[in-house]
Amino acid sequence: MQTLQDDVGSAAPRLLIIDDDKVQQIVLSKVGGKAGYQVTIAGSVEQAIKEIENQPFECIILDLLLNGQNGILVLGEIAAHSSKTLLIVISGASSAVREQTLRLATHHKLDAVELPKPVDLAALRTLLKTGFDAVQPTCL
Repeated sequence: MQTLQDDVGSAAPRLLIIDDDKVQQIVLSKVGGKAGYQVTIAGSVEQAIKEIENQPFECIILDLLLNGQNGILVLGEIAAHSSKTLLIVISGASSAVREQTLRLATHHKLDAVELPKPVDLAALRTLLKTGFDAVQPTCL
């Protein structure tokens, strides 16, 4: 786990990035920090679950392919501990897997959106700054 702060105070909204790719972690954390979030990074399902159990997050970015593990495994924990979070699924997984994830998120009553890889950074920035209101995401 790694927590990053980009000139953001402790009252800043919290963003959890769940991704095992170091480059993605850096890019997503910079976008999140510039959008005003206090960023925490988890590189595995286990790390993500620990973070979700320890503190609430206003936004969670979830990759579905995590070192051979399926990121979908954290949806239950998100629903149990951070049910009001904005869930952004950013993954190179097949569209069928991404759609299945969004259906499961909806089943857990989570607000979820999908941004396929390679991620449109402008759309992500807008989404992080304004929530669902300003972006028309792929959402079930």
